[in-house]
Amino acid sequence: MCLKNWFKQRRSRRRARIYEGPSMEIDGGTRIRRDTDAPKEITSRELIRFSCRFSGLSLMEEDTQLPRGVYDFGAARGEQGVECTVSCSNPKVLDGERKEWRTDGILTEIDALLRKHNVAQHNGNYYKVSGLPDFYGAKVDAEYASGETLYCYNNQDPFLPVSFVQELCRLFGIA
Repeated sequence: MCLKNWFKQRRSRRRARIYEGPSMEIDGGTRIRRDTDAPKEITSRELIRFSCRFSGLSLMEEDTQLPRGVYDFGAARGEQGVECTVSCSNPKVLDGERKEWRTDGILTEIDALLRKHNVAQHNGNYYKVSGLPDFYGAKVDAEYASGETLYCYNNQDPFLPVSFVQELCRLFGIA
């Protein structure tokens, strides 16, 4: 438990250093931060926590083969296996409910997807436009046992490949 707290504190200090700035946001203002120290390749293969938020609101359903909505995926290693969650803002997906379960092995599959689609190339990028009515972009937050982190955020542009999100949907059982 002590090691887990150490990682949380370390990550919190790192984010504070990278994303520090004025807390007051002006409607329509843009905040761009790039962590030049963020690795573009993760060497560890032992993923311990993963969360992803993706908006398909600005994309055509015909192009993505995904129902429009904001998708939230989460997986974290716990004492009794990997705790997984998935939800979507579209009530047609999952009947508007949040799905939770426990499993093993899913973190290895998620790590493989992150590598296959080279999501680490976006590591350290933060782009936020204030005043948008809803979330229209993407966010990935992953933590590895080695202490390496993968964090990228953009509330305006869904920068993740659609094929990555489609495979996540299949993996989390909503496709």
